[in-house]
Formats: sequence, C-alpha cells, structure tokens
Amino acid sequence: MKKEIKTDFYDNFTCIADKCSFTCCQEWKIVVDDDTYKNWNRLSLTKQNNSCLDQYVKQKDDTRVIALNEQKQCPFLNEQKLCNLVLNFGDEVLSETCAIFPRQLHEFADRKEYSLVSCCPEVVDLINQQDKICFTNMFDIEEDILLQLRTMMITIMQNQQFSISKSLMIIFYILLDIHQNEAALIKEIDKYKDKTVLKELSDTIDNMQFLSLDTFEENNELFLDIAENYRKQGLYTSYLEPIAMIAENLSRDYDKRKMTVQLQKFQKLFSSYEKLFRNYLVVEIFSNCLMPESDLESIVVMIQWITMEYSIMRHSIFLSWLLDEQEKLSYTMVRNYIVVISRMMGYDQEDICEYLDKSFENLIWEWGYFALLIGAE
Repeated sequence: MKKEIKTDFYDNFTCIADKCSFTCCQEWKIVVDDDTYKNWNRLSLTKQNNSCLDQYVKQKDDTRVIALNEQKQCPFLNEQKLCNLVLNFGDEVLSETCAIFPRQLHEFADRKEYSLVSCCPEVVDLINQQDKICFTNMFDIEEDILLQLRTMMITIMQNQQFSISKSLMIIFYILLDIHQNEAALIKEIDKYKDKTVLKELSDTIDNMQFLSLDTFEENNELFLDIAENYRKQGLYTSYLEPIAMIAENLSRDYDKRKMTVQLQKFQKLFSSYEKLFRNYLVVEIFSNCLMPESDLESIVVMIQWITMEYSIMRHSIFLSWLLDEQEKLSYTMVRNYIVVISRMMGYDQEDICEYLDKSFENLIWEWGYFALLIGAE
C-alpha cells in the first residue's frame, strides 16, 4: 500500500457552496474531461429542454471547457449560487475539475500526495489559520533525492531567521548550484543542510544592495503582462481594472522619491501577513515543485514561477493599497488577490515553460534577475 503525504489541514476543508465569497463557478476556465463530455451527450438539464448538456461546452486551446455566460459565470450556477447539475443529477455528474477542486492529488510510484490549492478563499483561510504548515509522513521516504531537495526547500522557507525574500533567494541559489553540479546531487544537497553554509549565504545576501524601485518596475511590468489577456476577456474586472490603470500610469512616469516612501510604508503593513505568505509558499513548494514527472530542471522552473506568482500577488496588493493608502491592509483584500492571482497563474508545467521561454532570454534565470524580481524585505 502506498504511503500518503498530506498537508495537515487537508481533511479540514469543506466547501461552503452558496456561502462562498468568491465562487469557483465564475470567471474561470472549467475543464470538461472526456468521460464527462460523453455523459453530458445523453443528459438534458430539464425535461422541458431537450438540448443535452454538451451544448454548454466549447473548445478552447485544444481543451473542452464550460462556456461561461454573459456574466462570466458557469451556466449551471443558479441565483442561489448553487449548482443546478448537482441539484438535478447529484455530484457524480460533475466534471473531474469540479468534483476535485480545490483538492490536488499527485500519485508517485511509492506514494500519494494530497494538498489544497490557494485558488479557493476557504483554503486561504485554512492556510492563514495554521501557525506552521506540517505534513503527514513527510519524512518517511527520504531515500528519494528530489524529495530530499523539496524537504530542504520547505525547511528553509519555514526558517524565520530569514525573511521570505531571503529564503527564496537562498533556495534559488542552491537550486542553481545543484543544477550545475547534478552529477554530485546527493553531495550537494548534504552540503546545504549545514547551518554554517546557510548562514554564509545569508550574510552574503545581507551585504548586497537591492534597489526597491528596480524591483517595483519589474513587478509592475510583469503584472501588466500577466493581466493583459484576462483584461481583454473581461475577467476579474473588479479586481484587475482599477489596479491595472494605476500600473499603466506608473509605467509611464512616477515620482521616485514619493514612490520610495510609499514602498517602505507598504512593506511595514505587508509584513503583518508574513505568516500567511510563508505558509502559502510552503504549500506551493509542496504542491507544485515536485510532481511524478519532475526532474531537477522542472523544479528550478517551478520555483521561478512560484516566486513570480508571489511577487505579482504582493504587487497587486500594493497597487490596491495605493488607491486609498489605508493605515491597514484588510485581510479580505489580501485574501482576494491571493485567490485571483492564483487562478490567473494556475498554468500547467507545459504552459509555464512556454510562457517563460517566450518572455525571457533563457528558461532558467540568472540569480541576479531572480533577486531583482523578489527584492529585499
């Protein structure tokens, strides 16, 4: 029997359906798998309507998805925010995506790994409630080299002696070094388990100069790039349009002295959510850095994407704060942007590689660019 590894809050999740503040049935691509599509060919939503359910499916990017209505909602969502499919046919009629979300399962030769994705506000609430993310059976399969590497990454991210930015910089430095010396993989991993080596890396980063305005400008450009297609499709408009307009204005010109002060003020406010984002990043590393088909290069690519996602979340929250410069950052606003950006950037690995290939000179970044993207805290 295969071992099971779970985030320790996995079994605490319960969908709150119509009470959800951010339904998964709106403004999102809902994939319809082959078995579900065949089943829908034979079902009608009501006895009065002879049209089968497959009429609500369209082809998009070589994938079948549910066609959203004019309100950008799933056509099966009723006025009470409940699913008409479930009400009429039961849970078994749902597509695999709807039946599983927000749960995630990766099945390896020797184990199954279960986690929850942060595209759901209830999951973000659970992540926020944890003092520290723990796992069941996490350390029982240490002979797996890539699993050891992921465990080390999680350990560094949970080390509160390092800021979140520094943790990510250290992780990426280690990954680049190991990637270049893959033949000595075990030896390289063991080297970075030494606290003295980690302290040397930390001290080196402390002696570097990071320009907050350079990080701001790079994050601003990346945010606009990621948001472009969603804005064209009219998705997440209430969240994206106000801050995208600010971002566009700032991309043309801004007062550097005033911006420096604003960034410093924001960072103090943002630091109150350090536990939430540290937990979020731990869950992301666990869920997305290591999959059954992963190799060392794909792990490097995924930590780049996770860091980019975090940077764009942080920047989106900053832009939203700029609208009125409140004395506090509301948890609801922070949570909503975690959900929105998670949904916008929830690509599969093939699409991530394609995006990075098109957008950057090399698939694997230089450490200096990674440090520019994440900046100092």
